[in-house]
Amino acid sequence: MQPDLPEGYYLDNVVTLFNHVESLYADILDHQHLDFLRSFAALSGDAQKLYIRLLNRNRHLFRLSKLDYPEIASIEDAIQLLNVSGFLQVDPEIGREELLALFSKTELLALHFDQPELGKLKRSALDTAILEQDEDAFFDGLAKSDCLLQVQQKDSYRLCQMLFFGNLNQSMTDFVLRDLGLYQYENYSIDLENRPYTSTVDIEQHWLLHRLESLLAITEPNDIETMETCFDEVPTDTSPDSPLFRKGERIKYDIARQIERLNNLPLALKLYRRCALPPSRERITRILHRQNQIEDSMEHCQNIVDEPGSEEELQFAIAFGRRLVRQYKIQNRPDFESPGPVHKPGLFDLELTRQDSVERAVVDYYLAQNNKNQCYYVENSLFNGVLGLLIWDAVFAPVPGAFYNPFQHRPADFYAPDFQAKRAGLFAPIWSRINSTEDIWLQASTCWQDKSDRMNPLVNWQAIDLEILELALQRIPFGHWMRIFERILLDLRNNRAGFPDLVLFPAAGNYQLIEVKGPGDNLQKNQQRWMHYFAQHDIPHAIARVRWTDEP
Repeated sequence: MQPDLPEGYYLDNVVTLFNHVESLYADILDHQHLDFLRSFAALSGDAQKLYIRLLNRNRHLFRLSKLDYPEIASIEDAIQLLNVSGFLQVDPEIGREELLALFSKTELLALHFDQPELGKLKRSALDTAILEQDEDAFFDGLAKSDCLLQVQQKDSYRLCQMLFFGNLNQSMTDFVLRDLGLYQYENYSIDLENRPYTSTVDIEQHWLLHRLESLLAITEPNDIETMETCFDEVPTDTSPDSPLFRKGERIKYDIARQIERLNNLPLALKLYRRCALPPSRERITRILHRQNQIEDSMEHCQNIVDEPGSEEELQFAIAFGRRLVRQYKIQNRPDFESPGPVHKPGLFDLELTRQDSVERAVVDYYLAQNNKNQCYYVENSLFNGVLGLLIWDAVFAPVPGAFYNPFQHRPADFYAPDFQAKRAGLFAPIWSRINSTEDIWLQASTCWQDKSDRMNPLVNWQAIDLEILELALQRIPFGHWMRIFERILLDLRNNRAGFPDLVLFPAAGNYQLIEVKGPGDNLQKNQQRWMHYFAQHDIPHAIARVRWTDEP
């Protein structure tokens, strides 16, 4: 079934994108890209439609006879205007391989009707045969058999997409999904004062990072020279608070990791030392161990313990440091002997009838034990969801650099270490209004009704409802909610995951968080960290280890 969208919707969406980019960045755009926007605006409607139709296709070369766009009154007139304005080149000089690619196998075989043996060849072999046997006259005739069109200024269009979306992973499809009502976004302000790009350098650096990613995507996995060149091209003068800094660091880490996989440990070590974010220090520590530099590896563990970049990094350093101490019988390392973040929670075994979902099987088990028990499979949705409802206004506040476009379900800096610090003035009044679970219920339920179904990085509307929230707020003590909120906000990227699968509300009262493990399943590291935290704050939790009755 075709989407019910107005004719020319694709042009309307691109015009919206272009206007957004020009209104925010005209003063810092390179003249080439600004001229692109203004020249496009001066085109006729038909010319704009044809250009966008061709731009949004994967190719850059087309044949006039193959174009069929009923909404365009005169494709020929549109082509003439686009050619004069520099948006299309008519009958460009192109290579023979590119020319052949514009024609179907059927068309090419028809031109070689006297060679039926060619019909048995696969397309690639057919092209090779034609390239080897045919002369200039054939290819000249092929080129003149149709009007050829080459799209120009595609980089300017791509750059505008990058400025609008903040990346090149999203596409114009986001407009369509919104228009069809499939996604609903919060309304937030995007203006000159809070725009993500504040200088021409910002734009140039992001475009450079995009080009590096594109190059790496087509680079052979063992092409160390190209990877090292790309590593060196990553800008080193971006602010650590900038999303561009984190993007550049991800590129550098991925390059170093691939070189490590190729077993070029000296180069990998050299590159990891030039990376600023976790888990680079972990990789350094592991490589030093592989190189039998035990003391240096131990020293890196100690450095991480002294100044951890994250809980995950600290967990690694303690576990790996202890392993080194035991394996090499190293003395006088008290820091690795202290209790680490790994906690052993209560464990009980259940033998249940096999189901498709082991979690649902445990829910059914508790409901069967007492018909007044209430048990829900909520995993990461309960505590994240309530927190998301409470801090909704802070999440979508107009903070500089947070929002690029109207299609974001979270601010660009949501996972940044300074996310909460940047919004301290917004978080303070939120927490000042909350002193009990009744306050949480009032704020969360009001937000639920006002914002229902709008996208939020913490709220999964399908996983929980107001009935579950109300019961949870009646049973779970206020202090437990606040301790859990504190830890989620400490590291949103890592701590919003790893919660136990189930929340159990026994008939007798209280509650318990239960992690379900089927046969052969073990606790993940982020789950271990949460359970250690639960133990520190007396938050009831346990592991249900399931074995199916039909297994030996």
